[in-house]
Amino acid sequence: MLNISEKGQINLLVSILAEGKKYKTVADLEDKMSLSRRSVFYWLKQTNGALKNLGLDDIQRLSQGGYFLTQSTLDDLQAHNQADARPVLNAEERRQMIIWALIQHNQHLSLVNLSERLEVSKNTIIKDFRELVANLPVDTEVINTSHGKALVGSEVSQRQWVYQQLAQQNPLIIQQIQKLPRLQVVTERLTQLQVDTGNSYSGDAAQLLIWYLAWLLNRLQDRDRELTGVSNYPLDQYSQWCESLLDQYGRVSPAEVGSLRKLLLAGQLQQVNEDGQFSKRLLTTTKNVAERFSSVSGIDLVTDAFLGALATHLYSTYFRIKYNVQYHNANLTDVKLEYSYLMSLTKYALKPFEDFLQSPVSSDELALIAVYFGGEVKRISPDWLASEKQPDVLLVCTSGIGTSLILYQQLSDRYPGISFSQPFSLSEFKKMDLTHGAPKLVLTTAKMEATGEVPSLWVQAIPNSSDFQRLSQEFRQLGLLDNSRETKLVHAVLDIITDYARVDDFEGLTASLQDYFQQVPADTTVMPNNRPSLADLLTVAHIQLLDTAVDWQSAVHTAMAPLERDNSVEARYADQIINITLDNGPYMMIKDGVMLAHAKPEDGVNQLGMSLLILKKPTTMVVDGKSKRLQVIFGLASVDRDAHVHALSQLLALLQDEGLYQKLLGANNLEIVQEVIQKVQ
Repeated sequence: MLNISEKGQINLLVSILAEGKKYKTVADLEDKMSLSRRSVFYWLKQTNGALKNLGLDDIQRLSQGGYFLTQSTLDDLQAHNQADARPVLNAEERRQMIIWALIQHNQHLSLVNLSERLEVSKNTIIKDFRELVANLPVDTEVINTSHGKALVGSEVSQRQWVYQQLAQQNPLIIQQIQKLPRLQVVTERLTQLQVDTGNSYSGDAAQLLIWYLAWLLNRLQDRDRELTGVSNYPLDQYSQWCESLLDQYGRVSPAEVGSLRKLLLAGQLQQVNEDGQFSKRLLTTTKNVAERFSSVSGIDLVTDAFLGALATHLYSTYFRIKYNVQYHNANLTDVKLEYSYLMSLTKYALKPFEDFLQSPVSSDELALIAVYFGGEVKRISPDWLASEKQPDVLLVCTSGIGTSLILYQQLSDRYPGISFSQPFSLSEFKKMDLTHGAPKLVLTTAKMEATGEVPSLWVQAIPNSSDFQRLSQEFRQLGLLDNSRETKLVHAVLDIITDYARVDDFEGLTASLQDYFQQVPADTTVMPNNRPSLADLLTVAHIQLLDTAVDWQSAVHTAMAPLERDNSVEARYADQIINITLDNGPYMMIKDGVMLAHAKPEDGVNQLGMSLLILKKPTTMVVDGKSKRLQVIFGLASVDRDAHVHALSQLLALLQDEGLYQKLLGANNLEIVQEVIQKVQ
C-alpha cells in the first residue's frame, strides 16, 4: 500500500493506479474501491491535490476514459511504499463497522458523521444502509432519530452478532475490543474458572470468551442494555462464577447469569474433567457412537485415546446445539467436500448422540466430527507415523482438537513431500527446546512473537485458498517444495496464455498456477478421492442370490466364497468373522436384516474386496441371547483403514434409500442388482 496521505482512500487510489494494468477505467476504480461513480471522481480530485503537494504529476486521463500515472510519478512513489499505511475498508468491511457502531448505540450517528469516520461520500453511506439490511442482527432494524441513525430490537441478537464476529476473528471488531478495559481482570477470572472446574478451553475459545466478556461488562454499564426476564439454571460452579463476576460490577440478574453460563458451557474445550456425572454419561454415548461408526465402516476405532478426544469435542458440541450457540466457519465448505465420503458414515454413527442431545446435529458440526473419524482413520497411516519423526514444519494449534486435525490433514494431503508434526497446543510448544534438531518453520494458529531460532508463520485453523498460496510461497523460500516439475508446467502454461490473452497481474497468475500444480499429483487416478466405488468392488463375480435355506454361519461362508475364489481373502477369514460375532454379539448388523461382515486385515486379507449375498429365504442369527433376522450380507475385506471408506459411504446411502433397497431385495437376477448398485452416487 502506498502512503502519501492521512486519508486511506487516497492511498488506495494511487496504489490501484500503480499496480496491474497501466490504464484503469472508472468502472475498474468503482469495483476495486467499492465506491459509487460520483465518489470515484471526488477521490480522483482529492488525490491530484495530494500528488501536487508532493510535486508530482496529476493523474493522467486518456480520451477513451482510462486513468494512469506517469512513469516519473510511479518512480517517485516507490519512496512512499509503506506497509503501515492506514487501511481502507472495502464495502463489506465498511458495512460491518456501521453495524458495529449501531450496536454500540453511538450518539449522533448521522450520515455525515459516518462518511467522515469511514472516509467515503454521504451517498456511499446511504447505499451502504440499503445493502446492510440483510446482514443486521435478527429481529432488529435501523430507525431515524433526531440525533441520526439508531438500531432497535433484540438485545440478544445484537450480542450474538458481536460474539459471531469475534468467533470468526474479525480483525476490525477485535481491534475495537482490545481498546476496552477489564481484559486482564477477565483473563485472570477465566483462568481460575478452568482450574476450579477442571475443564480447560482451547486457546482460541479462551481468547474469544475474554474479548466478549470485556465487551459485555462494558455494555452493561448502560442499564438499558440489560437482559430482563426469568432464567432457570442450576446452582453449579459456572453459575456461581457468573454471579460473582457480574456482582463485581453490580449487574447480577437471573437473565444475565443464565445467558453468560450458556456461553461458558458452549466454549470449545481442550480437556474435560472426567469425574463429572455429565462427562461419564457423555463418554458412554461417545463409545456407542464410535462402535456404530466401526460397525458401518469396518474400522475398529474404539480406543481410549480416541474416545477421550471425541468426548471432549462432543462436550462442547452438546451445549452449542442445546443453547443455539452456532458454530460456523466459511472455510468448512471445502472440508465438507473433502470429507464427503465420511459425512454419511458420521451422520449414521451420531444417532446415539442425537438421541442423547434430543436434537439433530447441524452440517457444520457434523463436518467437524467427521474430521475426528477421518483423523483416526489416518492416524496409523504412513504420513501420520512419519510425523512422529523429526518434522520439517511444527504445527502449533490453539483452536481445539477438531480443527487441529483439519489443518494437519489438509497440509499433509496438499504437501505430501513435507513432514508436518502432529498438532501441539501453545502450552506444549512453550515447553519445547528448539535448539537441537529444530524444524525449518513453526506454523501456528496463534499470533505469537517469533521464537528467535525458528521462523513462524500464522495461518487460519481452517485455511482458504489465499492462505495456501501464502504457505506455498513460504515453503518455496525455505526450500521445502521441489519446484522442478511444477515450474516447468507453470512456464509452459504461461507461454500458451500470453500467446492468446493479455495478463494484467502476471505475478498473481504465476503464484496461482504454481500453487495449483503443486497440489496436483503427477500420476492422477480416475477414481474419486483415490478410493474405489461400491460399483468398482461389487462386480458380477462377487454378487450372489441364494434361494435355498441356510443357517447364519453357512450364509457368512457363502457370502465370503467369491472373495476366497479370487484370493482376496483366505478361508480362515470367514471363520474369524463368525468367531468375532459369537464373542461380541451381532454388532455387524447395520440395518434390520443387513450384515456388514468383516474382520481385521491381519485375519486373512490379501487385497481389497467386497461381496454381496441376498438370501431369498431369510435366516435368523441367534447370538448372545439376541435374535436378529438376516437377509443380506455385504462381505468386506479391507487392507487398511481408508481405501474402502468411499464404497461404504455409498453402501450406507443405498440402505437409507428405501426405494433402492427394496428393489435390491426384490431382484431376481444379477443384472438388476448391478443396476441398483450403479445408481448409488
